[in-house]
Amino acid sequence: MRDILIIGGLGFIGSNLAHALVKKGFKVTIIDAELDPYGWNNFNIETIKEKVKYKKVDIRDKKCLFDDVKGKDVIFNFAGQVSRLISLENPQLDIDINVIGSINVLEAVKIHVPNAKVIFAGSRGQTGEPVYLPVDEEHPDNPNDIYGINKLTAEKYHKLYFDVYGLKTTVFRINNVYGPRCQIKHGHYGVLNLFIGWALQDLPLTVFGDGSQTRDYIYVDDLVNAFLKVINNPKTDGQSYQVGSGVETRFIDMVNIIRDTVGKGEIVYQPFPDTLDKIDIARFVSSFEKLKNDTEWAPEISLNDGISRTVEYYRQNMKAYL
Repeated sequence: MRDILIIGGLGFIGSNLAHALVKKGFKVTIIDAELDPYGWNNFNIETIKEKVKYKKVDIRDKKCLFDDVKGKDVIFNFAGQVSRLISLENPQLDIDINVIGSINVLEAVKIHVPNAKVIFAGSRGQTGEPVYLPVDEEHPDNPNDIYGINKLTAEKYHKLYFDVYGLKTTVFRINNVYGPRCQIKHGHYGVLNLFIGWALQDLPLTVFGDGSQTRDYIYVDDLVNAFLKVINNPKTDGQSYQVGSGVETRFIDMVNIIRDTVGKGEIVYQPFPDTLDKIDIARFVSSFEKLKNDTEWAPEISLNDGISRTVEYYRQNMKAYL
């Protein structure tokens, strides 16, 4: 059995991965800083809490982090400041978590478990406004917010630690992921889930602009399967991958699917807030061909099916996320 550490494991992606790993019989340890407003939720691991180890740890605390990586075969790093707007309001926090925190993880692995695999959650925000579509790994990077710059910096550190120290690092540039166990209280991230929460509560579905901006929405189970594919795959060492559905979807079309699936929620149009208007990206869709070639992974869940599954999850568990 492989001994796996999930940093940020009470959050959306980390907790879904934990469920999948437990189901496959892996030994799982979760650490999380429990920082608000980043979506940590003890309910996310309620049904597996007796099958995992958990400890409250902030990756900015090097001593605790160094202790917790010892003996681990695989380290998933989902810890992060994940709001683009918060990164502009509080740049130092974003640097501390997304850059310094990432270096702390890499240093801990280098010193204590140099043969471990390190898998880092990057972001489509590292790319910025695309100059061509679909975005692949050769696309130039020009992030348009502090969050994207710091995620890009962290990715480069992972490549450096592979090149210089031989650490087995893999970075996923994750597109707009959605599904069960994501927070639905605010719009700092997880906007699709936020709209599902609004619709289930029969609140207005507020769309900025005309909704023509496009995104690549990937269901969390597909993303988790991609993570599982790289654990034991040496082809992925030292590599970065675009990870998405490969389907370009207009924002308003996504909102309409949610409204139709839930059966309620009035769509309301408003102008973009000033700051958001400056950093919003008009179109985005990524290619997953490199990841497919190296791991034989491909997404399987359509947007309609994924939204239906997500709506059903929140119908049953809404109280735990409000």
